[in-house]
Parts: sequence; C-alpha cells; structure tokens
Amino acid sequence: MKKFFLQSAILTTSVLALGAILYTTLLAEYYKPVLLFSVLFFFVATNIIHSLLLKIAVKSGSRFSSHYMAISFFKMFFYLLVAVIYALINREFAKIFLANFLMLYVIYTTFEVIQFSRFVRGKKSSHSE
Repeated sequence: MKKFFLQSAILTTSVLALGAILYTTLLAEYYKPVLLFSVLFFFVATNIIHSLLLKIAVKSGSRFSSHYMAISFFKMFFYLLVAVIYALINREFAKIFLANFLMLYVIYTTFEVIQFSRFVRGKKSSHSE
C-alpha cells in the first residue's frame, strides 16, 4: 500500500505540474480554482478505494470479482454524482469542470487498474510457486 500511495502521490504531483503549466499558458482563460480540488479529490478517493480493494482481495478469494465490479460501479456512480451536482450548482463553469473531471477520472482509473492488475498478477504468481 505504501508503494501505491507513493506512486499516486507522484502521479498527482505530475498532474498538478502539467496543469499548472497548461493553465498558466495555453489555457489561462479556463482556469478555475476548483480544478486543484478536483485533483486532490481523485488522489484521496483513489487511495481509499485501492486500500479497500486490497482488503477485499485478501479476504474474499473467489468472490473477489463480484466485489471488485460492485465497488467499481459504486465508485463510478459516486464520481458521476459529484460531477453532476457540481455542474448543476455552478452552471457557468460546468463545461470546464466536467472536461477536467472526465480527464482526471480516466487518468486515475487507468492508474488504479494498472496498479491493481500488477498486484493481482503478483499474488497469483506467488501462489503458483
């Protein structure tokens, strides 16, 4: 878990650095302070969900796939709910927020899936030896 946390912190720092470069140059007119909080939201949520998935992977064994799918569904639904509520409350910034939110969702979900699949492959190979 420590390795995942460190890697997600590096990812978050990279996303923030790239965002700072883009939003101070090419996209300066589109910057909104909420974008910083979106990155931090994804960082925290990704680490919490990963921790939960690790606990389930260790405990549930054969039922892991169904638990993983259920958590993925609820995660996606929760993210959608957050995005829609923000967009409804702040309609004037909705397009910018939703574009960034979707991009962050893809980045962090891809990262999470890659890291978790490495964990599962490592767990399978240690059991087969």
